[in-house]
Formats: sequence, C-alpha cells, structure tokens
Amino acid sequence: METLLKRFQSFKPPTLTGIENAIDCENWLEDIEQLFEALDYTDDRRVKLIVHQLHGLGKSWWIATKKALENQGTVITWAVFRTAFYQRFFPVSYRKDKGAEFANLRQGQLNIEEYVAKFTSLLKFSPHVAISDEAQADQFINGLNPNVFTLVNTGRPNTFADALNRAKGAEAGLLRQRRAQFVPAASKSAQENPQIPPPPRFDAGSSGSGKKNFFKGKGKQLKRSGTSSSFSSNEFKQLGTGQKFGDYCTKCGGKHNTEQCRGVFGLCRICNQPGHFARIFPQRGAGNS
Repeated sequence: METLLKRFQSFKPPTLTGIENAIDCENWLEDIEQLFEALDYTDDRRVKLIVHQLHGLGKSWWIATKKALENQGTVITWAVFRTAFYQRFFPVSYRKDKGAEFANLRQGQLNIEEYVAKFTSLLKFSPHVAISDEAQADQFINGLNPNVFTLVNTGRPNTFADALNRAKGAEAGLLRQRRAQFVPAASKSAQENPQIPPPPRFDAGSSGSGKKNFFKGKGKQLKRSGTSSSFSSNEFKQLGTGQKFGDYCTKCGGKHNTEQCRGVFGLCRICNQPGHFARIFPQRGAGNS
C-alpha cells in the first residue's frame, strides 16, 4: 500500500477540503477519475487512495459516511463513493437549477466556441440529453442565434459533431459577409459624392482678364437709394489692388461703410451740420461769389 500511495502521489493528484463550491467539487472528482483511469486502477485501489486526497471537512465527511454505510452492510465501491459524494456536494436543488439552465441555454452574445463550452459544462445536469447524440445535436441547434440556426438547420444534422461543424462554418461565413459589406464612411461618401471643383471666383487682388472685365465701365455712376455718385480712377485702382467693393458707401459712393455715412443721418459731409448737403453747402456758394 505504501508503494502504491507513493506512486499515486507522485502524479500530484488534486485534493479537496470540502469547502469548495459545487463546480470545483465536481472538477476535483473528474480530475481524480481521469488519473485513476490513466493508471488503470481498480475500484478497490480507488477507494483506498481517495481518502488521502481529502482534507479538513472533506475527510471528516467521508470517514463518517463510510462508517455509516459499512454499519448498514454496504460494500464500499467506487460507485458507492461517487453516489455519496454527489448527494453531499451536489444537492438535488442545485442539480435541478443547473438542469433548467441547460434547458434554457441560448447562444445570445456568445460566439460558437463560447456557446459550446457552456453547453458542454451543463450537459451533465441533463442525463436524458447526455445519453443521446441526436438529442445533444437538437438541443445545441435550438439554442443557436436565428441567423446561424437557419444555415445549420438546412438538412438538419443528426450528430452533435456535425451540428457543431456546421455552426462554426455558418459563423465564419456570416463574419466574412459582414466584412465584405463594410465600407468606411469616408470612402463611401467619396464614391457616392465625388468632389466637383468649384467655379472660378474673382479675387479683387488678382490680375487677368477677369479684373479688366469687372472694372469695364468703371467711370459710370452707381445709383443707390435715389442718390448718384461716381468712383474716381484712383478709387478703382485701390479696389483693384485689394480694396473690397463693400467698403464703399451705397448711399453716397464715398470710401466708407454705409452705416458710417453722414448723409444717412441728414448731415453735411463738409460741416457735419443738418439742413443741407455738401453739394449745396452754403459757404461754398458764398466763397465763389
């Protein structure tokens, strides 16, 4: 026994304290069973070795349970241990909750790999599905998202492996389709609305025939609000070298903004007094007489 125990523990098997949650307890049991099967250990060896992997509450529970079973005349086998272990660490209420979770499992926001991992972890809580490959395939397909379900359900597969392969292929195809349809907003806008060069604009400070045509007839009078005036040659030269047309008064034609024109307020531009305008300035007539 000492040699058997030493060899077994050389593989560093996991231990259980009894305070772990249900999932951790089940994972522990599965790891232990995998090691037993790899070493080809009989039920008798498994029962003898398992007590060495239990500590704390876990060990106290098994010693008490084993003694009670033996007092009832029960022969302790590995199957007996597993049944007692599940009754203690996997209560019926927990198994029912997990079974309901499996029955209602849907892919949702999960990708296929994540969905199948969740599906597999809950499968053991639904024995009537776990024992049938076709039932597993049906349950798996029914939980797929609609777009994947439609592709997989065509010629509905009868095995879980076939259903899984089809689901992976459908997911990959849908992903390629979305990528092909995606066009960056900037590129799409450029394709739909190509840039059309704007018509040439006249720049008052530029040279060329445009400026000449613009100033053709520059000596003509501009009429604004019933008042007339004319631009001098020098004023047009200033406009041609960068002076904006809007800088000239639309009231009197002077080189100032319209809102600054004294004439707007009925004032003479010479004496800044009301009652007359510069063209009939009284003192101008007196000076000439």
